[in-house]
Amino acid sequence: MKISAASVFVLLLVFFVGLFSGFASGEDKKGAPIYTNQDIEKYKKTSDANTPIAKADRTTDKKEKAQKIVEEREKEYWCKSATYHKRKIEKIKDDIAETEKEIPVENERPLSSKNKKAVQKRLNALNKNLKYAEKDLNGLEAEAHRKSIPPGWLRCQFE
Repeated sequence: MKISAASVFVLLLVFFVGLFSGFASGEDKKGAPIYTNQDIEKYKKTSDANTPIAKADRTTDKKEKAQKIVEEREKEYWCKSATYHKRKIEKIKDDIAETEKEIPVENERPLSSKNKKAVQKRLNALNKNLKYAEKDLNGLEAEAHRKSIPPGWLRCQFE
């Protein structure tokens, strides 16, 4: 009984395939337990607190803090801008009132026509400046409206 080399090779091949087929199919894992999320929660340690979830919370806290800082700066910007324009309008109105006092009422001190023209010219310039200042304030309010800025920010009324 002589066995040829080809038949020995085939026998060895069948032997090894049979031997390793159990590993490939996972037969050795049949008795391994399957764990669920509830099982994992039971055995969770306190040292597991520094997980990526906690790190994610810290990054969201940083983002929220940065958003709050940006929002505070925006509030400050809109409040200061509106206050500047309102003060400018008030100053011009005060100047107009002072200039109108210089114009004589009937039967009071007479002004020379030269002085009267100068006062009238200054009054016209102040009225023109008032119109432009009010236009600037309206433009600021329109810009705030376009950018969905709460109207309270322009009045420095924060929640």
